Amino acid sequence: MTALDPGGDSASLLGAISAAIRGGVNMVQVRAPELERTDFFNLAAAVMETVGDDALVVINNRVDVALAIDAGGVQLGERGPAVKAARRVGGDDWLIGRSVHSLEGSLKAETDLADYLLLGTLYETASHSGQPGVGIDLISEVAASVQLPIIGIGGINPERAADVMSAGARGVAVIGAILGSDDPERAAANLRTAIEEAVQDRAPRNSEGNQRTR
Repeated sequence: MTALDPGGDSASLLGAISAAIRGGVNMVQVRAPELERTDFFNLAAAVMETVGDDALVVINNRVDVALAIDAGGVQLGERGPAVKAARRVGGDDWLIGRSVHSLEGSLKAETDLADYLLLGTLYETASHSGQPGVGIDLISEVAASVQLPIIGIGGINPERAADVMSAGARGVAVIGAILGSDDPERAAANLRTAIEEAVQDRAPRNSEGNQRTR
């Protein structure tokens, strides 16, 4: 999964998105809080046209835009629109995520019937320079307490992705690790490989644990 900010011209951005999808990205989040209403709509529509059926597109907070462009769902900020309100608009087919930063927020999101959690910020990022991340222990804590899939976000690269997955995440969201690369396709492929290897490494341990409990 990749989260996206517009940075740079739209043609370059759309080209990077296409390359990232070829490399293995399966979800694109359109996130551009600084854009005016019309500009954001145009960006979201262009992303939808570029992605087609090759990946799921979710829109950050803007339920109206997601509905208008027939997106696959919405990513709601912790203080964003209510999950239930978004569900009434988009129906059961929409994938609705909630951004959370704590166990308390995760439990509330589960109660509100979100489909997944976007949990972070795990590591320090360029956009939040000087602010330390919460660390991957929070993933383990949340995974032990809620049943929703967890997507880790914040300063994740291929090396860190393995730790994030091992802690209990089901995926990762990135910006700079892919869109900041000179080769978004290769960057996405490297990240996906790291995730898949972490999942494979975790599976034998889970199987052994199940055998011991029988």
